[in-house]
Amino acid sequence: MTGETVRRKRDRSQSGFWGAIVGEILGTYILVLGGTGTVVAVLLATPDDAAVNRTAISLAFGLAVVVPVYAFIHVSGAHINPTVTVALAAIGRFPWRAVPAYIVAQLVGAVLASLTVWMFFGGQARSESLMLGATPVGDRGWVIAFVAEVILGFLLLVVILSVGTDDRAAPGMTGLTVGALVAVGIYVTLTISGGSFNAARTLGPMIVSGHFPDWWLYVIAPTLGGVLGALCYERLARPGSPPE
Repeated sequence: MTGETVRRKRDRSQSGFWGAIVGEILGTYILVLGGTGTVVAVLLATPDDAAVNRTAISLAFGLAVVVPVYAFIHVSGAHINPTVTVALAAIGRFPWRAVPAYIVAQLVGAVLASLTVWMFFGGQARSESLMLGATPVGDRGWVIAFVAEVILGFLLLVVILSVGTDDRAAPGMTGLTVGALVAVGIYVTLTISGGSFNAARTLGPMIVSGHFPDWWLYVIAPTLGGVLGALCYERLARPGSPPE
């Protein structure tokens, strides 16, 4: 193999990596803009209608996951979530050396989306009560919220590995299945932990709003749950098959 051939292969590899980084920025931007933008919009428009707000927010986040998954899964894998990136690396399905770049890209996408929400809705959206759609811990307290986020991260990785990496799964169902899980998970936990699943989705609005309540919970809990879920599927569920 000549030096020129090696150089061309290296250039293509670097181009592909930076393309993946752009894909993660764009994908996370879509997720956070669609989700947190809906949070701010409905809370400003109908602050006292809890049923409408819960339904709208859950569906918006579910759909905001579906779009980038189908748009960028062939570009970057469409992690759009540090929980996914770290958990896949923990089971050897993603290189650890690329984890920092992916997480930075996801945070950049989330911050850009939060800046856009601020531009759309003005200073009121940055108030301590709205925080540009960041996730607040509910009245049940941080312990229950922590457990809720661990469970959400766990289920997220189980579903992603099941439909997205297992050759036996029905093809083309990753976006719809993961989006449905996110919508249901947020509907259930919205008043408990805000239904984050995703450190970037929470930290982006916090960074731009300047409010950081319980930020550590949303970094640790979903990531811990994601790693446990990935290990559970890889070690226990993946080898399974129905009885003959």
